[in-house]
Amino acid sequence: MTIKVTNNDIVLIGHGSYLGGADNFLLPPEVELYILQPVGYTLECGVAAALIRQETIAKLVLHHANGSGNSDWIPAAPYRDGVSAPDLILHSLESLADWGRQVIGPRLNVVTVDRDIRLSELLASSHAIGAAIAREVKAGRKLRVFWSACANQVSGNVARLQ
Repeated sequence: MTIKVTNNDIVLIGHGSYLGGADNFLLPPEVELYILQPVGYTLECGVAAALIRQETIAKLVLHHANGSGNSDWIPAAPYRDGVSAPDLILHSLESLADWGRQVIGPRLNVVTVDRDIRLSELLASSHAIGAAIAREVKAGRKLRVFWSACANQVSGNVARLQ
């Protein structure tokens, strides 16, 4: 599955983490959630920049912390239709704020945060996301939301562009 963001999509960018276990929530039925890397992996800035710049992403290369080398990863199908999705936590860009401002530039479909927030809360409380959902539903579509942050519990597992 190839991935390409459009101006109608939302990209969530920042640092990210996942508490793990069964820390999930029911995704709103109007939203399709794309997490490119497997949950448990760090996402490198090159992947985040490619999403924001709306470049086509056909596959990632996963580096495994257990020493088993690298493997190709084809981004999986999105979470959709009110299914259970991981309740990831989005953190501010912090030390990457300057980089983020450069990559984001004038784009209006990128959402950042200034405090730690769970994905479930962000989807429910962000005015930008709410407006995008309303626009897409009016057009007969679901809002595509791309997680452009880490989704890891431990360090070492990394997803990068080829």
